[in-house]
Amino acid sequence: MKEWLKNWLFQNLANLITMVRLIFSVWLVILAIYSQQLFLMFILVILCGIADYADGSVARRYGIESKIGGFLDRMADKIFICLTITILIWRYLPQVEVDVFWRFLTVGLVAVIILLEVFLVISGILGAIKGLDISSNQWGRLKMVFQSVAVFLWFLSLVIEFDLKIKIFFFSICLIDTIFIVAIYLAIKSIDSYYQRWEQKFN
Repeated sequence: MKEWLKNWLFQNLANLITMVRLIFSVWLVILAIYSQQLFLMFILVILCGIADYADGSVARRYGIESKIGGFLDRMADKIFICLTITILIWRYLPQVEVDVFWRFLTVGLVAVIILLEVFLVISGILGAIKGLDISSNQWGRLKMVFQSVAVFLWFLSLVIEFDLKIKIFFFSICLIDTIFIVAIYLAIKSIDSYYQRWEQKFN
């Protein structure tokens, strides 16, 4: 029994790390809605980033990648990015001193990111139903990195703004929006990469 458990834990190590990240992501969303504990949220963002890197690295290094692991990884990604940036826009953007232009630009960029993520999810589901290859591509992985960096900078700015009482958000929003624009470009490249992959299969 102990040997069986040891083997099971090894085979599912990456999935377990992903599950931990999923729990951290849900915890982050709950705190962002109901709490003002910005520093704790900032720490959770860092932990989510570390776990995101760790689960993929472990799966590739030990050859224990699986479809369920890929599904869980994307689920954690969507919760971490889509819900978090939505809550940041809804709850925290109105609390900082930002010009109207940057406020509307940020809301628009976040809306585009969420729409693209929804499109990717729907495309992934339809692709899986048709038996197509829906594994992540380099553009999608790079997109996730940029989105995570934007969320990291946003929470870091909030900690500095509200906990340290240093007005910084009117500077950091420019950088955050620039990163969002790059992430949108990478999302479009990711969608195009899936299209080309699937087109080759049918040609």
